[in-house]
Amino acid sequence: MNSALLTIVRHGETAANTGGIWHGSTDTPLSERGRAQARAVGAHLVNVEDRFHHVYSSPLQRARHTAEAIASGLELEVNLHEGLTEFDLGEWEGKTYRELYTDYKLWHHMKTDPHFAPHGGESPLQVVTRYVGALRAIASRHAGERVIVVGHGGALSMAFAELTEGAYTSWGKVMENCALSDLRLEPTPTLDRFDFTDHLDGI
Repeated sequence: MNSALLTIVRHGETAANTGGIWHGSTDTPLSERGRAQARAVGAHLVNVEDRFHHVYSSPLQRARHTAEAIASGLELEVNLHEGLTEFDLGEWEGKTYRELYTDYKLWHHMKTDPHFAPHGGESPLQVVTRYVGALRAIASRHAGERVIVVGHGGALSMAFAELTEGAYTSWGKVMENCALSDLRLEPTPTLDRFDFTDHLDGI
């Protein structure tokens, strides 16, 4: 049986992205530029030679609206999957990346304790287990098909690292907004491409 090919899309830009603010579970809308990015990636995917069969998305609006811009041109429905939401930092939501790094030592905690979670939030282990599980479930459901998955930069980076390197801490790379990556999970997790952005030139 042929494995599924998952074309992964990070959602379009938000004000939190440009402001350097963590909005993991915070339901932030796309910025004007983010909406333009979503239209551009949608137009690009319409012209891909191989046919896409399904579109999945995180239910958070920045991902959902990106997915809707893609799905409309492909005449597909958007399937929402709770497992694709971003890393929830609980009480630390809305902090800047500088604060999280310097004052709260988030990345130190993530590297040294996979079970560490801010009050009301998730641990790295919970995020990776959830995200990898969602990607595997989608791929298993659609063996031999090409599926678009719209998700979030932080959680995707951790999932890619866990799948391809065996440890969620082993990567420092994050996809750009509305960039594309292609992931196969069988027989061995492999990224055929990562962070493709040619379709965003000029935006």
